[in-house]
This record gives sequence, C-alpha cells and structure tokens, in this order.
Amino acid sequence: MNNQKAKKLGFLILLGLALFFLVLLGYFVWHRYTYAVTDAVFVQTDNLVYLSFPKVSGRLVKLYKNEGDLVKKGELLAELEDLDYFWKVRQLEENLKNLEAQRSSLREQIEKTEREIDLKIEQLLKEKERLKEEEKTRFYLKKALQSKLEQVIKDRERYEFLYKEGVVAAHDLEQLKTSEKEITNQIEAINAQLKAIQHQQEILQKNIDLMINERKTIFSQKHQLQGLTYQKEALFNQKKEAQLYYNYTKLYSPLDGIIAKKFHSEGDVITSGEPIYSVVDPESFYILVLLEETKLKGIKEGAPARIKIDAYPEEKYEGIVEKILPASAATFALVPRDISAGEFTKLAQRIFVRIKITRGNKNLLRVGLGGEVEIKKVKD
Repeated sequence: MNNQKAKKLGFLILLGLALFFLVLLGYFVWHRYTYAVTDAVFVQTDNLVYLSFPKVSGRLVKLYKNEGDLVKKGELLAELEDLDYFWKVRQLEENLKNLEAQRSSLREQIEKTEREIDLKIEQLLKEKERLKEEEKTRFYLKKALQSKLEQVIKDRERYEFLYKEGVVAAHDLEQLKTSEKEITNQIEAINAQLKAIQHQQEILQKNIDLMINERKTIFSQKHQLQGLTYQKEALFNQKKEAQLYYNYTKLYSPLDGIIAKKFHSEGDVITSGEPIYSVVDPESFYILVLLEETKLKGIKEGAPARIKIDAYPEEKYEGIVEKILPASAATFALVPRDISAGEFTKLAQRIFVRIKITRGNKNLLRVGLGGEVEIKKVKD
C-alpha cells in the first residue's frame, strides 16, 4: 500500500516537473518570439570630450577634479603655471599705457599749436587788411594833394608872370610858393607813410608764411600721431593675444558631465593639445546593440526595450529603438571578410541598433559597460 502511494507521489512529482518545464519552455519560446534578446550590448555616447590646454604648454600646478566627479559647464578644472604669460600681459599693458600717454601729449600739443596758429593768422590777416585800408586812404589823399599841387603850381606860374608885369604883389606870390612847398612836403610825407605801410605788409606776409610753414610742422606731427596710433593698435593686438594665451592656462569644462578619465597629475609638464581630462555628458548616453540579422524581424524604430546593465543588476533601465543602422558590424572591420570564393561557414551578421535610454539613472553609467537588452518585436 505504501509502495503504491510512493509510486503515485513520484508520478505526480514527475508530472508537475514536466508541466513546469513545459510552461517554462512555452514562456521561453513565447519570450523569444516576442522579444529579440542579446547580450552584445555596450553603453556609448556621442559626447565624449577630450579637454586640453590649447596653444600653451607648461607645468600643471592644479587639478581640481578626479575621475567620476560631476562637473558643471564653465567650472574650472585645471591650471597651468601662468607667471610668464601674466607678466607678458602686464608688460604689454604698461607699454600701451605709456604709448597712450605719448599720444595724448602729442594730440594736445597739436591742438594747442593749431589754435595758436589759427588765431595768429587771423590777427595777421586783420592787420594786413587794416594796412590795406590805410594804404588806400593815403593813396587817395596823395592823389588829392597832387591835384591841389598841380593847381598851386599853375597859380604860382601865372602869379610869377603877373608879378613881372607888376600886376600882383610879391606877398601873394610868396604865399603861393609857400603853399606849393607845404603841399610837396605833405606828398613826400605820404610817400614815406606808404613805403612804411608796404614794408609792414611785407613783414606781415612773411609772418603769415611762417605760420603756414608751422602748419606743415603740424602735418608732420599728425603723421607722427598716426604712427603712434598704428603702434597702439599693434600693441593692443599683441596684448589681446597675450591675454588669450594667459586665459588658456586655465581649463574650464565646456559642458555639464562626469570626468571619465584623468590623464595627468599635478606637476606634470604637458604640451599644448595634450589631453588632461575626458568629460562625458550623461544625457548623451545610449545603448549600442549588435543584433544578429536573424533577430531583426519585427524590430522597428520606436520599439520599446528593457535594458539590464551587468554593473548595476538592481537598476532598471528602459528605452526605445532610435535607429537601425544600415550596415553590419563586419562592414567596418579592420580585416574585411573575403567572400570572393563564397562562404563555406555561414555566420549570422550583426547589425548596429541604437537604443535611446528613457528611464534609469544615467549618472551611474560609464562608456563601454555591457549588459543585456530585450527589444519587443512590433507586428507588421
């Protein structure tokens, strides 16, 4: 009796196990039919940035971040020894300051000289105009006196004839002679005045010419000022370049992200362009899947996917198919397949499938981590 019960129990157990494995097999078949599963999975990014000091070399005096540290855009990451660059900037600033002082002094001198010359020329021209008017007045007075003198001479000659005839008295003749002499003296005085006025005009013209020559000196000073301006522009550009090199001695993060790799230590001497850090943006992480061509059926863009990362088995990640790339992995192999004589061993090719992560803590991810992906097939 006990033997029969034992056989019956054993049969039930075997039947239960058979049913369990049958259900498990059915689930496995259904799961493989519904999902494309692969462990050829890698965490990738399109935004892995290598940071270096552009155009400058020197000794690293400070590194502010270590691998795995979070960084913000614009945050200071590292510094080079900057004394040489700093003093070069200071020297150029001092040279610019001295040059600007020269320019200001010369400009003030030119403006002052121009004002003085313009004022002097204006005064000389006014004085010349006054002398011309005075000369004109003296000239008309001389003409009037000459006309009067001609009349007096005629009267004197007539009175001399009448005096000989005894018609006029000697006193009247003497008065005419005296008047003739006075007018002649007046004309001579006016001639002397006219000569003096002409001489003054010549002196004024020479002074005007001297002022005009002074203007030529101003032109030369203006050329000198222009030369100083060109020197200032050249120095300013040198200072701007030196300031740029000085700024390059400090390394800032161009993005929010995580330090993926630190390539140097403090005290190292580095050259320009040599990587100091690599920074990755966690938001740029995606899953790159190498999916066998036999599993491509039903895989469409937008298909949901469940992601398991080996390093963080407790973390849940989800995503959607973003792209199915148009070439197989073998296409980009360094040693391409030789199929000229046909393929005797049939190999399933793998196609790149890119999955966008829609759920999960991206800050935990690192480029190159592996895992497993289940992509739900979409019915046509």
